[in-house]
Amino acid sequence: MILAVEERDRLVQLLNEQQKKYISESLIRGRRTVFANEMAKQKGFHIPEDTDAAQIELLLNDWIYTGYVDAGMVSPDLRCECGRPLRYQHRVEHKETGEVKHFGIEHLKEHLAIDSSVVSAIKKGFEAIDYELDELLIKLNGGWNQDPELVVTDRLPDDVAAHLRLGLPLLERQVNRLRQIRTASQPSRPKPAIEQSPAAAKVTIFDEPLDLFAWQEQVEQAEEQKESPAWELQYGLQAPTRRYLQSGMKSARVICELLITEHGASDLRFLTGKPRLYLSVCSFIESLDGVQPEYVGQEDRCYIFQKPLDN
Repeated sequence: MILAVEERDRLVQLLNEQQKKYISESLIRGRRTVFANEMAKQKGFHIPEDTDAAQIELLLNDWIYTGYVDAGMVSPDLRCECGRPLRYQHRVEHKETGEVKHFGIEHLKEHLAIDSSVVSAIKKGFEAIDYELDELLIKLNGGWNQDPELVVTDRLPDDVAAHLRLGLPLLERQVNRLRQIRTASQPSRPKPAIEQSPAAAKVTIFDEPLDLFAWQEQVEQAEEQKESPAWELQYGLQAPTRRYLQSGMKSARVICELLITEHGASDLRFLTGKPRLYLSVCSFIESLDGVQPEYVGQEDRCYIFQKPLDN
Protein backbone atom coordinates (compact mmCIF):
# COMPACT_ATOMS: atom_id res chain seq x y z
CA MET A 1 0.00 0.00 0.00
CA ILE A 2 1.12 3.57 -0.63
CA LEU A 3 -0.30 4.74 2.70
CA ALA A 4 -0.15 3.09 6.09
CA VAL A 5 -3.61 2.04 7.25
CA GLU A 6 -3.52 4.61 10.07
CA GLU A 7 -2.66 7.44 7.66
CA ARG A 8 -5.38 6.39 5.25
CA ASP A 9 -7.93 6.36 8.07
CA ARG A 10 -6.82 9.83 9.16
CA LEU A 11 -7.17 11.30 5.66
CA VAL A 12 -10.56 9.69 5.12
CA GLN A 13 -11.83 11.36 8.28
CA LEU A 14 -10.96 14.77 6.75
CA LEU A 15 -13.52 14.22 3.97
CA ASN A 16 -17.05 15.56 4.19
CA GLU A 17 -20.00 13.17 4.52
CA GLN A 18 -20.90 13.23 0.82
CA GLN A 19 -17.33 12.43 -0.17
CA LYS A 20 -17.13 9.60 2.36
CA LYS A 21 -20.40 8.10 1.12
CA TYR A 22 -19.29 8.27 -2.51
CA ILE A 23 -15.92 6.67 -1.76
CA SER A 24 -17.53 3.92 0.30
CA GLU A 25 -19.97 3.11 -2.51
CA SER A 26 -17.15 3.22 -5.07
CA LEU A 27 -15.07 0.75 -3.06
CA ILE A 28 -17.96 -1.70 -2.87
CA ARG A 29 -18.78 -1.28 -6.55
CA GLY A 30 -15.13 -1.69 -7.55
CA ARG A 31 -14.62 -4.84 -5.47
CA ARG A 32 -17.88 -6.30 -6.71
CA THR A 33 -16.74 -5.74 -10.30
CA VAL A 34 -13.32 -7.27 -9.70
CA PHE A 35 -14.83 -10.32 -8.03
CA ALA A 36 -17.45 -10.84 -10.77
CA ASN A 37 -14.88 -10.36 -13.54
CA GLU A 38 -12.50 -12.96 -12.16
CA MET A 39 -15.28 -15.47 -11.50
CA ALA A 40 -16.49 -14.97 -15.10
CA LYS A 41 -12.97 -15.45 -16.48
CA GLN A 42 -12.72 -18.73 -14.57
CA LYS A 43 -15.74 -19.94 -16.53
CA GLY A 44 -14.21 -18.95 -19.87
CA PHE A 45 -16.10 -15.71 -20.44
CA HIS A 46 -14.27 -12.77 -22.03
CA ILE A 47 -15.66 -9.58 -20.50
CA PRO A 48 -14.14 -6.05 -20.61
CA GLU A 49 -12.74 -4.95 -17.26
CA ASP A 50 -15.07 -1.94 -16.95
CA THR A 51 -18.31 -3.85 -17.59
CA ASP A 52 -20.97 -3.18 -14.95
CA ALA A 53 -20.87 -5.82 -12.21
CA ALA A 54 -24.61 -6.43 -12.39
CA GLN A 55 -24.26 -7.36 -16.06
CA ILE A 56 -21.34 -9.72 -15.41
CA GLU A 57 -23.23 -11.42 -12.58
CA LEU A 58 -25.92 -12.42 -15.07
CA LEU A 59 -23.34 -14.91 -16.41
CA LEU A 60 -22.69 -16.46 -13.00
CA ASN A 61 -24.63 -19.09 -11.09
CA ASP A 62 -22.48 -19.34 -7.97
CA TRP A 63 -20.81 -16.77 -5.70
CA ILE A 64 -21.26 -13.01 -6.09
CA TYR A 65 -19.72 -10.27 -3.95
CA THR A 66 -22.27 -8.23 -1.99
CA GLY A 67 -20.15 -5.91 0.17
CA TYR A 68 -17.88 -5.56 3.17
CA VAL A 69 -17.85 -4.13 6.67
CA ASP A 70 -15.02 -2.01 8.08
CA ALA A 71 -14.97 -2.13 11.89
CA GLY A 72 -12.26 0.54 12.05
CA MET A 73 -10.01 -1.90 13.92
CA VAL A 74 -9.70 -5.63 14.45
CA SER A 75 -12.84 -6.49 16.38
CA PRO A 76 -14.16 -9.65 18.07
CA ASP A 77 -17.60 -8.59 16.83
CA LEU A 78 -16.48 -9.07 13.22
CA ARG A 79 -15.23 -12.55 12.42
CA CYS A 80 -14.17 -14.77 9.55
CA GLU A 81 -15.96 -18.08 8.93
CA CYS A 82 -13.06 -19.70 10.76
CA GLY A 83 -13.64 -17.54 13.86
CA ARG A 84 -10.71 -15.16 13.41
CA PRO A 85 -11.45 -11.53 14.47
CA LEU A 86 -11.34 -9.10 11.55
CA ARG A 87 -11.27 -5.45 10.71
CA TYR A 88 -12.47 -5.93 7.13
CA GLN A 89 -15.16 -8.58 6.71
CA HIS A 90 -16.15 -9.43 3.13
CA ARG A 91 -19.57 -10.85 2.27
CA VAL A 92 -20.54 -13.11 -0.63
CA GLU A 93 -23.80 -14.84 -1.52
CA HIS A 94 -24.45 -17.95 -3.61
CA LYS A 95 -26.91 -17.11 -6.39
CA GLU A 96 -28.57 -20.52 -6.51
CA THR A 97 -28.66 -21.56 -2.85
CA GLY A 98 -28.80 -18.16 -1.16
CA GLU A 99 -25.99 -19.22 1.21
CA VAL A 100 -24.07 -16.28 2.68
CA LYS A 101 -20.44 -16.38 3.80
CA HIS A 102 -18.31 -13.84 5.68
CA PHE A 103 -14.52 -13.96 5.63
CA GLY A 104 -11.26 -12.08 5.67
CA ILE A 105 -9.69 -11.73 2.23
CA GLU A 106 -6.77 -14.00 3.21
CA HIS A 107 -9.18 -16.91 3.70
CA LEU A 108 -11.05 -16.45 0.43
CA LYS A 109 -9.78 -19.71 -1.09
CA GLU A 110 -10.54 -21.87 1.94
CA HIS A 111 -14.15 -20.77 2.25
CA LEU A 112 -15.20 -20.57 -1.40
CA ALA A 113 -13.17 -23.46 -2.82
CA ILE A 114 -12.13 -21.55 -5.94
CA ASP A 115 -8.89 -21.85 -7.88
CA SER A 116 -5.81 -20.25 -6.33
CA SER A 117 -5.12 -18.24 -9.51
CA VAL A 118 -8.60 -16.69 -9.27
CA VAL A 119 -8.04 -15.88 -5.59
CA SER A 120 -4.72 -14.24 -6.45
CA ALA A 121 -6.34 -12.15 -9.22
CA ILE A 122 -9.16 -11.04 -6.90
CA LYS A 123 -6.67 -9.99 -4.22
CA LYS A 124 -4.62 -8.01 -6.75
CA GLY A 125 -7.78 -6.34 -7.99
CA PHE A 126 -8.77 -5.37 -4.45
CA GLU A 127 -5.27 -4.00 -3.85
CA ALA A 128 -5.51 -1.90 -7.04
CA ILE A 129 -8.72 -0.35 -5.70
CA ASP A 130 -6.95 0.49 -2.43
CA TYR A 131 -4.08 2.04 -4.41
CA GLU A 132 -6.56 4.30 -6.18
CA LEU A 133 -8.06 5.37 -2.86
CA ASP A 134 -4.57 6.24 -1.64
CA GLU A 135 -3.90 8.16 -4.87
CA LEU A 136 -7.06 10.19 -4.36
CA LEU A 137 -6.31 10.94 -0.69
CA ILE A 138 -2.69 11.91 -1.39
CA LYS A 139 -3.74 14.28 -4.19
CA LEU A 140 -6.43 15.85 -2.05
CA ASN A 141 -4.08 16.29 0.90
CA GLY A 142 -1.41 17.77 -1.37
CA GLY A 143 -3.53 20.60 -2.75
CA TRP A 144 -4.68 19.03 -6.02
CA ASN A 145 -5.50 21.32 -8.94
CA GLN A 146 -7.36 20.14 -12.04
CA ASP A 147 -6.44 21.32 -15.54
CA PRO A 148 -9.67 23.16 -16.56
CA GLU A 149 -9.11 22.53 -20.28
CA LEU A 150 -9.04 18.77 -19.77
CA VAL A 151 -12.65 18.62 -18.60
CA VAL A 152 -14.07 20.75 -21.40
CA THR A 153 -15.80 18.04 -23.42
CA ASP A 154 -19.30 17.03 -24.45
CA ARG A 155 -18.58 13.44 -23.40
CA LEU A 156 -17.64 13.77 -19.73
CA PRO A 157 -17.83 10.26 -18.18
CA ASP A 158 -20.20 9.83 -15.24
CA ASP A 159 -17.46 8.95 -12.74
CA VAL A 160 -15.41 11.99 -13.75
CA ALA A 161 -18.44 14.25 -13.41
CA ALA A 162 -19.10 12.81 -9.93
CA HIS A 163 -15.52 13.50 -8.80
CA LEU A 164 -15.69 17.09 -10.03
CA ARG A 165 -19.11 17.65 -8.45
CA LEU A 166 -17.86 16.42 -5.07
CA GLY A 167 -14.53 18.20 -5.23
CA LEU A 168 -12.52 14.97 -5.42
CA PRO A 169 -9.29 14.67 -7.44
CA LEU A 170 -9.33 12.76 -10.69
CA LEU A 171 -7.42 9.48 -10.78
CA GLU A 172 -4.68 8.99 -13.35
CA ARG A 173 -6.80 6.48 -15.28
CA GLN A 174 -9.58 9.09 -15.47
CA VAL A 175 -7.15 11.76 -16.66
CA ASN A 176 -5.82 9.40 -19.34
CA ARG A 177 -9.35 8.61 -20.49
CA LEU A 178 -10.14 12.33 -20.80
CA ARG A 179 -6.99 12.82 -22.87
CA GLN A 180 -8.08 10.00 -25.17
CA ILE A 181 -11.54 11.54 -25.54
CA ARG A 182 -10.03 14.94 -26.24
CA THR A 183 -7.62 13.53 -28.82
CA ALA A 184 -10.39 11.55 -30.51
CA SER A 185 -12.62 14.62 -30.74
CA GLN A 186 -9.99 16.77 -32.43
CA PRO A 187 -10.30 17.17 -36.20
CA SER A 188 -8.03 14.82 -38.09
CA ARG A 189 -6.65 14.88 -41.58
CA PRO A 190 -8.91 13.33 -44.20
CA LYS A 191 -7.99 9.72 -44.88
CA PRO A 192 -7.76 8.33 -48.41
CA ALA A 193 -10.99 6.69 -49.51
CA ILE A 194 -10.92 2.93 -49.10
CA GLU A 195 -13.09 0.74 -51.24
CA GLN A 196 -15.69 -0.93 -49.04
CA SER A 197 -17.23 -4.29 -49.67
CA PRO A 198 -21.02 -4.43 -50.11
CA ALA A 199 -21.25 -6.51 -46.91
CA ALA A 200 -19.43 -3.90 -44.86
CA ALA A 201 -21.55 -1.10 -46.33
CA LYS A 202 -24.71 -2.76 -45.01
CA VAL A 203 -23.64 -2.51 -41.38
CA THR A 204 -25.25 0.46 -39.61
CA ILE A 205 -23.63 1.33 -36.28
CA PHE A 206 -23.98 4.57 -34.32
CA ASP A 207 -21.17 7.01 -35.03
CA GLU A 208 -18.41 7.25 -32.44
CA PRO A 209 -15.01 8.98 -32.31
CA LEU A 210 -13.22 5.72 -31.48
CA ASP A 211 -12.74 2.74 -33.79
CA LEU A 212 -14.99 -0.19 -33.01
CA PHE A 213 -12.15 -2.67 -33.41
CA ALA A 214 -8.45 -2.71 -32.73
CA TRP A 215 -6.23 -3.07 -35.79
CA GLN A 216 -5.82 -6.82 -35.27
CA GLU A 217 -9.57 -7.20 -35.41
CA GLN A 218 -9.77 -5.11 -38.56
CA VAL A 219 -7.38 -7.45 -40.35
CA GLU A 220 -9.32 -10.53 -39.24
CA GLN A 221 -12.59 -8.81 -40.09
CA ALA A 222 -11.43 -8.15 -43.64
CA GLU A 223 -10.53 -11.81 -44.04
CA GLU A 224 -13.88 -12.90 -42.66
CA GLN A 225 -15.76 -10.66 -45.09
CA LYS A 226 -14.35 -12.69 -47.95
CA GLU A 227 -16.17 -15.73 -46.59
CA SER A 228 -19.34 -14.17 -45.16
CA PRO A 229 -21.86 -12.50 -47.52
CA ALA A 230 -23.41 -10.35 -44.77
CA TRP A 231 -23.15 -9.27 -41.15
CA GLU A 232 -26.72 -10.25 -40.30
CA LEU A 233 -27.22 -11.99 -36.98
CA GLN A 234 -28.21 -15.62 -37.46
CA TYR A 235 -32.01 -15.88 -37.36
CA GLY A 236 -32.03 -18.43 -34.52
CA LEU A 237 -30.07 -16.00 -32.32
CA GLN A 238 -32.33 -13.00 -32.85
CA ALA A 239 -35.15 -14.08 -30.50
CA PRO A 240 -32.76 -14.93 -27.61
CA THR A 241 -31.06 -11.56 -28.10
CA ARG A 242 -34.42 -9.82 -27.78
CA ARG A 243 -35.22 -11.78 -24.63
CA TYR A 244 -31.89 -10.87 -23.05
CA LEU A 245 -32.53 -7.20 -23.76
CA GLN A 246 -36.04 -7.39 -22.34
CA SER A 247 -34.73 -9.07 -19.18
CA GLY A 248 -32.49 -6.08 -18.45
CA MET A 249 -29.19 -7.06 -20.03
CA LYS A 250 -27.50 -4.01 -21.48
CA SER A 251 -24.01 -5.18 -22.45
CA ALA A 252 -23.53 -6.49 -26.00
CA ARG A 253 -20.46 -8.42 -24.85
CA VAL A 254 -22.44 -10.19 -22.10
CA ILE A 255 -25.20 -11.03 -24.58
CA CYS A 256 -22.59 -12.49 -26.94
CA GLU A 257 -21.20 -14.72 -24.21
CA LEU A 258 -24.69 -15.94 -23.32
CA LEU A 259 -25.50 -16.67 -26.96
CA ILE A 260 -22.33 -18.76 -27.13
CA THR A 261 -22.91 -20.73 -23.93
CA GLU A 262 -26.69 -21.08 -24.00
CA HIS A 263 -27.61 -21.06 -27.70
CA GLY A 264 -24.67 -22.62 -29.51
CA ALA A 265 -23.47 -19.45 -31.25
CA SER A 266 -20.01 -19.57 -32.80
CA ASP A 267 -17.17 -19.16 -30.28
CA LEU A 268 -14.76 -17.84 -32.92
CA ARG A 269 -12.95 -14.80 -31.54
CA PHE A 270 -10.63 -12.04 -32.61
CA LEU A 271 -7.10 -12.02 -31.18
CA THR A 272 -8.31 -9.58 -28.51
CA GLY A 273 -10.82 -12.16 -27.22
CA LYS A 274 -13.88 -10.32 -28.56
CA PRO A 275 -16.41 -12.72 -30.13
CA ARG A 276 -16.68 -12.45 -33.91
CA LEU A 277 -20.46 -12.29 -33.65
CA TYR A 278 -20.17 -9.06 -31.60
CA LEU A 279 -20.65 -6.77 -34.61
CA SER A 280 -23.66 -8.79 -35.79
CA VAL A 281 -25.21 -8.57 -32.32
CA CYS A 282 -24.66 -4.80 -32.14
CA SER A 283 -26.02 -4.31 -35.65
CA PHE A 284 -29.15 -6.33 -34.84
CA ILE A 285 -29.77 -4.55 -31.52
CA GLU A 286 -29.38 -1.14 -33.11
CA SER A 287 -31.88 -2.06 -35.82
CA LEU A 288 -34.60 -2.54 -33.17
CA ASP A 289 -37.14 0.22 -32.69
CA GLY A 290 -36.87 1.93 -29.30
CA VAL A 291 -33.27 0.97 -28.56
CA GLN A 292 -30.67 3.66 -27.87
CA PRO A 293 -26.96 3.35 -26.96
CA GLU A 294 -26.22 4.12 -23.31
CA TYR A 295 -22.47 3.61 -23.63
CA VAL A 296 -20.29 3.21 -26.72
CA GLY A 297 -16.66 2.14 -26.43
CA GLN A 298 -14.04 0.10 -28.19
CA GLU A 299 -14.61 -2.96 -26.00
CA ASP A 300 -18.35 -2.93 -25.44
CA ARG A 301 -21.68 -1.23 -26.10
CA CYS A 302 -24.57 -0.92 -23.67
CA TYR A 303 -28.16 -0.12 -24.55
CA ILE A 304 -31.29 1.40 -23.01
CA PHE A 305 -34.86 1.20 -24.24
CA GLN A 306 -37.07 4.20 -24.90
CA LYS A 307 -40.13 1.94 -25.15
CA PRO A 308 -40.89 -1.78 -24.79
CA LEU A 309 -39.48 -3.97 -27.55
CA ASP A 310 -41.94 -5.56 -29.94
CA ASN A 311 -42.23 -9.33 -29.63
